[in-house]
Amino acid sequence: MRWLELSVRVPSEFVEPISYLFNRYGRGFSIEDEGGTHAVLRTYVTSNAKQRLAHIDVGVKLVGALIPIEPLQILELDGIDWQDRWKEHFTILRVGHRLVVKPPWLEYTAEPRDLVIELDPGMAFGTGHHPTTRLCLEELEHCLTPDDSVLDLGVGSGILSIASARLGANTVMGLDLDPMAVKIARRSCKFNGVGDAVKAYAGTLPQPCAGPDSFDLAVVNISAKAVLGNINELETCLKPGGVLIASGFLQEQVREFLLGLVDTGLTLQASRQLDDWAALVFKKGE
Repeated sequence: MRWLELSVRVPSEFVEPISYLFNRYGRGFSIEDEGGTHAVLRTYVTSNAKQRLAHIDVGVKLVGALIPIEPLQILELDGIDWQDRWKEHFTILRVGHRLVVKPPWLEYTAEPRDLVIELDPGMAFGTGHHPTTRLCLEELEHCLTPDDSVLDLGVGSGILSIASARLGANTVMGLDLDPMAVKIARRSCKFNGVGDAVKAYAGTLPQPCAGPDSFDLAVVNISAKAVLGNINELETCLKPGGVLIASGFLQEQVREFLLGLVDTGLTLQASRQLDDWAALVFKKGE
C-alpha cells in the first residue's frame, strides 16, 4: 500500500478549518508553525483513497477562494510508512513553568515539578502547539487554584481538561458538539490518569449538570463568535468571583469581542498575545 503526504501552507487564521478537514478525511495530522503568521499542515491518505483526497482538495480550494494560498502539495511516500513520517514533525513541548506536553512515542524524564500530559497529536484538534492552546495552558497555570471546579467548553483533544486536573482541579466538565472529540477526550483523560476527575459530554451550554454558580473557572478555546454566543450561559454557570479564560481568536478581533461583553457582569483582568492570537481573562462580579 502506498501513502500520500498532503500538505498546505496557510495563514494562521485558517489553521482551524484546515485542521478539521485534515482530521476528518486524513490519517494523522501535524502543524508546523512558521513564526505565528503561517503554518504548514500535513496529513496522510492511501493512494487509492480518491474520495478522501477529493474532499481535502475541494476544501483547500474553498479556503483558497477566500484568501490566496498555495495549492495542496502531494508527496508520494514510496516505501515509507505514514506513521513514521508523521511522527517526525512532533517534539516535546514545555508550556509555562510546569506543564509538559508530549506524544506517547517520545521518552521524557520529568523534573520534580513537571506536570506531564501525553497526547496522541493526530486524534483531535488541540495539541499545545497552536498559540491559543498554549495561551490557555499558561493562563490555567496562573489562574487555577487547587480544588477548583472547572468547565472546558469545546473540549477537543481534552488537553485543557487534563491540564486542569493536573494543576489540582477537583472536578472538570468538558463539553463539545463533536461526539468524536468527546470520545477522544475521554480516552485521553483515562490514559493520563484523570478519568475520575474529568467528565466529558457531547453538547454545549446550557446543560442540566452545569447550573448557576457551578464553576470556579471556565476555559473556552473556540472562536470569538462561539464564545459570545454562549457568554450569558458562561457567566451564569460561573460562581461569584469566578474566572473565565477565553481564546481562539486573533488580536485584531479583541476590540469587537470586548464590545460584546459590555452588558455582562464580567470584568477584564488580563489580556495576552502570542503571535497574532489573543487570550483574555475575565472575573465575574462577587
